[in-house]
Amino acid sequence: MTITYNSKTGMEALMPVLDEHVIWYGRLIKSYFEGRPFNESHPMSFTEWLGNARIQNTILPNMANRLEHIHKDMLQAADAFTNKYGSKGNELPLAEYSDLSRHYEEFIQVMRRLEHDQALENSGFDDRTGLRSAKLLNADVARELERRSRRGSPFSVALIKINDFDEAWKKNEDLFYQSIRAISEKIKECLRSFDDAYYLGNEYFILSFKQADSFGSQSAVVRLNKMINAAQISVPEKKKETMSVSSVVCEPMLGDDFDQVIENMKQDLMGLEVKGTVLQFNDISPLQRYIHTIGKEK
Repeated sequence: MTITYNSKTGMEALMPVLDEHVIWYGRLIKSYFEGRPFNESHPMSFTEWLGNARIQNTILPNMANRLEHIHKDMLQAADAFTNKYGSKGNELPLAEYSDLSRHYEEFIQVMRRLEHDQALENSGFDDRTGLRSAKLLNADVARELERRSRRGSPFSVALIKINDFDEAWKKNEDLFYQSIRAISEKIKECLRSFDDAYYLGNEYFILSFKQADSFGSQSAVVRLNKMINAAQISVPEKKKETMSVSSVVCEPMLGDDFDQVIENMKQDLMGLEVKGTVLQFNDISPLQRYIHTIGKEK
């Protein structure tokens, strides 16, 4: 059976939002020069788009809140502008127009930036990290597993975990992604040209080693751990503290539920006492995993 691979960019949802607001703003300004009241309602497409983006988790919470605030300020400035020229005849409300123009340009600029990011993501590139887009991970892995099944080529993946991760790091997105980008750069140094790496969010990265078994991948991951330690990458807002990572390597098989494989790997990395540890993961049955857990508790 032929496997198909699809990537949804979300640009088809962003473009109508931008178009509607550009047309709305143009009509608003034109109404002033025509000396007629502007009775059109506010555009609704943005609210619908933002609600869907939040539900589908395709936008960071801080960015969603920022966009919502910018949009609200723009609509309030539009109301102030129309109310002012509507009550003062032909008098040009310069202060209100300047305020509206500033908020409109800010809104359009941020939305264009999102559109740009979506275009980069569609190309398979994550602009924030410099790694491959995580939305393509499952399709890429499925392709490699199919190749392994047909040709017998080795294939392995590594889960990289930032130690002592704290959700508070994400409060300042710029500092947070500065640290994530620094780790990403070290990851790229450890990969061959045909390998891939993905940032899963929070403390996790996935490395895809093509034509390499778990032993070869372990060597690369050990080297990565040493490089990150040597780089002294600062913890966001805690310059005196530096980041370290732990890792687990496995060889998935065709037919595996890859999402479940990742969850099992995460479990094996939980509670490690020695930072920088590299584990080899062997998938086992739920019963065996449960028995193994009981043994740890004793």
